[in-house]
Amino acid sequence: MLHIGKPARVCLVLVLAASGLPQAAHAQAYPTRPIRIIVPFPAGGTTDIIARLVAQRMSETLGQPAVVENRGGAGGSIGADAVAKAAPDGYTILMHNITFPLASVALAQANRAPYNIDTDFAGISIAANVPLVITAHPSVPAGNLREFVTLLQKDRTLKYNYGSTGPGSYMNIVGEVMKRDEKIDMAHI
Repeated sequence: MLHIGKPARVCLVLVLAASGLPQAAHAQAYPTRPIRIIVPFPAGGTTDIIARLVAQRMSETLGQPAVVENRGGAGGSIGADAVAKAAPDGYTILMHNITFPLASVALAQANRAPYNIDTDFAGISIAANVPLVITAHPSVPAGNLREFVTLLQKDRTLKYNYGSTGPGSYMNIVGEVMKRDEKIDMAHI
């Protein structure tokens, strides 16, 4: 079970409540209906799992259902666009990962972003810190990352592949930066 510290929980509730302040003039309580948490990736991934844990806690804390809706595709931009176009009433929020700002900048530079990351979104909180784990088959003669990089640098005939959650993902970007900075050759699969 996800344990959100009291300060983070209070901050999250306050931010969500503040997003509904324009309705406060009409003496409406917040929330009065379910909150949608859009995950811009398919179900089952890390972001989805964290969103479901956060939704459970939000539902308990706010007394209204928080429902996770997966809208995967186009590197997360389909789900992000749905949130950007939703009413700014605090009932639709985006749960994304570190690649969201990176993908948004790339889309903006290519004039293909359906939203403006600077004006269509406001940060609420970091929901979780997730480690990046690098593993290899036990037959690889390296006990840590430095030994693995050294192995690839010394023997350029070695052909290694690396996998990630997809092109443009955080893991893919880390792999490509590692290839560039360490001057090693690996194929992304």
